[in-house]
Amino acid sequence: MKKSRFKLFLQSIALLSTVMLISAAQAAAIVVNLEVNDSQTKLVATTPGSCTRIPNTPGCVHATGQVQINFNLTGNSSCSEAEGAKWQLDHVAMGDPGNISAVAAADFNADQTSGVVSPISQSANHILIRDNNTQAYDIAYTVYARCEGGSSVIDSDPRVENDGSGQP
Repeated sequence: MKKSRFKLFLQSIALLSTVMLISAAQAAAIVVNLEVNDSQTKLVATTPGSCTRIPNTPGCVHATGQVQINFNLTGNSSCSEAEGAKWQLDHVAMGDPGNISAVAAADFNADQTSGVVSPISQSANHILIRDNNTQAYDIAYTVYARCEGGSSVIDSDPRVENDGSGQP
């Protein structure tokens, strides 16, 4: 009987540890929602900004620790360029555009010259990237959307404010 209670205790501890790890990972995820403006010329961040140096800037991200950033295309995504076409998230690039530091390239898994980020995952309405946040610096980012079946590309250009706390 004692062995069975001890085993149950250990299983409970393991389950609690797993839940805590999942919760911590979810807490580190940042969400930036974007919509296509009415004239279909720009992606507009609809998520309130969290930056401390640039307060009240929609889409501005203040990163604390190592984080994942989720970019979501929300709202009406119909593209007038082609019948039945939809706007789809295409890619994320760091910098103005590109020419980023080696630290930023490593933090965001991006090409240093172009700034284009290799995402963790991507679909038509979602791009997930990582930010290791190893040093304190601000960096612009641009999210691009493309009209499926067409040639039109639109973008959005908020900032990421890294506090450097992502180091282990």
